[in-house]
Amino acid sequence: MRSAIRNAGFGLRGSDSAATVAREIAALLQRVGAATIVPVKEGPEADVEPLADRGVPAMGLQVDASRYFWFHHSAGDTFDKIDPGEMARCVAALAVMSYVVADLPVTLPRGP
Repeated sequence: MRSAIRNAGFGLRGSDSAATVAREIAALLQRVGAATIVPVKEGPEADVEPLADRGVPAMGLQVDASRYFWFHHSAGDTFDKIDPGEMARCVAALAVMSYVVADLPVTLPRGP
């Protein structure tokens, strides 16, 4: 059985101004199901949480987690569980969001 990793948009920990910019970018991702920006209060991930704690905007791809822990970090957590089409859409969403944010004329607005 293949694991669902279907895009559900991005979680953003950042200012309202950063969310406004992220929503404009996310609109480009409608076709791959990642056009939603959801505010998060913690995270999004342990490796960037210290930056987010200091007001640096941080985003993480949100996916359908209904089957996430079926195999996660177990002996069965192997690539054959991944749906190649869903993985390609996740990679596309991350690539577009990352590229556009990196290419902005100014950085995403910081905030609490």
